[in-house]
Amino acid sequence: MKKSVYYFIKNLISLGLSFYYKSIEVKGLENIPQNKPVVFLSNHQNALLDVLLIATRCSRKTWFLTRADVFKIALLRPLFQFLQMLPIYRLRDGKTSLAKNHAIFDKCSDLLNKQEAILIFPEANHNLKRRIRSLSKGFTRILFNVLEQHSKSDIILIPIGQNYQNPTDFGDSAILHFGKAIRVQDFISDNKNQSIQNLKSEVSKGLKQLTTHIENEEDYQVVIEQLDFNEVDYLRPKTINSYLINEKAEINTLPKQKNTLLSKIFRILFYLNNIPFVLIWRVLLKPKVPEAEFMSTFRFGFSMIIYPVFYLLFLLFSGAFIPIKTACLLVIGHAVLNLFLIKNPLQRNE
Repeated sequence: MKKSVYYFIKNLISLGLSFYYKSIEVKGLENIPQNKPVVFLSNHQNALLDVLLIATRCSRKTWFLTRADVFKIALLRPLFQFLQMLPIYRLRDGKTSLAKNHAIFDKCSDLLNKQEAILIFPEANHNLKRRIRSLSKGFTRILFNVLEQHSKSDIILIPIGQNYQNPTDFGDSAILHFGKAIRVQDFISDNKNQSIQNLKSEVSKGLKQLTTHIENEEDYQVVIEQLDFNEVDYLRPKTINSYLINEKAEINTLPKQKNTLLSKIFRILFYLNNIPFVLIWRVLLKPKVPEAEFMSTFRFGFSMIIYPVFYLLFLLFSGAFIPIKTACLLVIGHAVLNLFLIKNPLQRNE
């Protein structure tokens, strides 16, 4: 029963994401082993949506290490726990809270011993910047916890590059790159500190290949403004990174987004078709979003609640005025029109 409910919720969220995003592309699923302990290590730009995209597009049922403060939302806490999300505590959660991480790390070790899969964001925080930040050594603590108990454990690390065209926008496009497997045993030596550094370096290198990475933070603003001005296609990080490290490359050779007049018209039509919800979001909810990184997470959560409630209420109360079949057709028509306007088949990235 629990398994059935889990997959129902997973498929429901997956359907919601399909409505929310213009396109979701996944690459590298063949790199994921099915019968070994796996630690997924992803960059972190887009708050909870990073978790949901991996959860619904990954071929393994995964446990997720998630910042502890999201568990403060009492209404959502049971859902997070049911979806196999584990709280990880940071200094900002209070110095005394850090001790709780020992139990979480032990839980992760136990899961890996049972050949389970875990997702960790090794940057330890989220940020909209298109660069891989310094990795914390938290994930290596979990690895060595396992190896201290089972020295021959064959743990596999899979770096994940999550790339968004415009991560705070509705109707955005996303791509997930599951990188090549990194076998932990290949980086273990008698020197533990050196082993930790080798693992962090290898994971960082993998992440930098799978997502757009602007290395020099001092030049970040200049570079990102140049890329944004030229409307480059951020869903092609390999090409962009090749340009960034090649001083002779011309920016006009990069793949670009194709924004047509029709796409703008479709966007306006979407707003008109959903004007009550757009107004509620923009006037009442959007101003209360605490960080830009949470913009899409809050908007997606709002959409997942408001549309089912609206459609249900419409069906319940419209029966007094129109036949139920007509009401159902109106609901289906509204949803299909929204899907068409979001997917917008006449707009494609070059």
